[in-house]
Amino acid sequence: MVVYATISDLENYLVTIPVWPGADRHLQQASEDIDELLIGAVYDVDDDHLPTDPRIADAIKRATCAQAHYIRERGDETGGKAQFTNVSVGSISYSRNRLISESKARTSSKYADRALTILKTERLLPVSPRTY
Repeated sequence: MVVYATISDLENYLVTIPVWPGADRHLQQASEDIDELLIGAVYDVDDDHLPTDPRIADAIKRATCAQAHYIRERGDETGGKAQFTNVSVGSISYSRNRLISESKARTSSKYADRALTILKTERLLPVSPRTY
């Protein structure tokens, strides 16, 4: 598994926000999310599958840090909470999120807006097929 950012990268990205316990796990999860977003993107990689272009490497690192922070702030590492709008414990009550079936709603809740913006402005999203 490729992890695109380190704890040190996250500290530098967040500047005034302290890094939390479990941040390394969130960076791994964020890297998986970024990999999912980059399916079909074309860029050169080294033997460790990391981008060789410094601009692309920096964009992916920043997007990974933004996504890790989003995972932390959302408090939903598995994405299971996104299915519900209300949950009660006493006498158990759930309300299903009506937007769950809409891909745009799922996408916007799964990925940090900042991560998407970084990847879009660096022309890594939306992915357009390269034809020769």
